[in-house]
Amino acid sequence: MYKNALKEDLIRVVEDLDGTVESTDTLAKLKTKIENSSTFESDPDFVKTLIQNCIDERVSRNEREATLEKQKIELAKLQLAKLEKEVELQMAKNEALSLNLLQLKSKRNSSKQT
Repeated sequence: MYKNALKEDLIRVVEDLDGTVESTDTLAKLKTKIENSSTFESDPDFVKTLIQNCIDERVSRNEREATLEKQKIELAKLQLAKLEKEVELQMAKNEALSLNLLQLKSKRNSSKQT
């Protein structure tokens, strides 16, 4: 029943069962609170489903967050690649301008000599 359940899952279940949670509650204490609840005594299958739903929601939330982080990383990589291409293009333009200036200076010098 508690397989793959984390403390945060059990805290949520206890709260959903109208129980109170203390900051010092351990996993064992939380399990005891769940098992001693009137809801568990009257409908243990409901409580088991509640626990599983809490676990599933947490796992799903973590997967969504991981996917979002991966997308952010991919976006950052694309932005970096774009900036690198812009820098490369600007460097090529600068080099072309430098060559043009050298050619102009060379032409001026050769026309002055004649």
